Amino acid sequence: MSWSIINFTGEEIIELALEMERSGKAFYEKAVPYAGVAKLKVMLTYLAQEEERHIADFKKMGEKLSKEFVPNETYVGEYGDYMKAMIDSHIFNSSNLDDLLKGVKTDREILNFSLSFEKDSIMIFHEFVHFVDKKGHEVINQLIDEEKGHIKKINQMFQEI
Repeated sequence: MSWSIINFTGEEIIELALEMERSGKAFYEKAVPYAGVAKLKVMLTYLAQEEERHIADFKKMGEKLSKEFVPNETYVGEYGDYMKAMIDSHIFNSSNLDDLLKGVKTDREILNFSLSFEKDSIMIFHEFVHFVDKKGHEVINQLIDEEKGHIKKINQMFQEI
């Protein structure tokens, strides 16, 4: 196997997914007090629990792949630098959650941010499809399916409120 940053392993995808899911969980938990409608509070709590479940599921997937993981770096720390850049540009990086929520005025804004988070996640995972090994494809497809389920729930809530 050649050493190239564009050849990601399944475990690398898992690490990115874990960071993103943790950020989503934090957003959903912090957004609950900002929600005006009880249904939205329930949905945000549910989505936070789903993100927690995804974190556990992705950790399990990572354990299976950990024996085969070798970072594809051209210099020590390259992978970490890349991952940090990806996470920092994601809509819900942990450093901007509080500022993001302070600007929220309506339940629809909460839903819009939630939808953006889920779409960002899917977009990032779709980008990885071109650069992963066979095991990585399986992991990405599972991640995408999970996030699509969240989008369906968020869109349903848009119709209900």
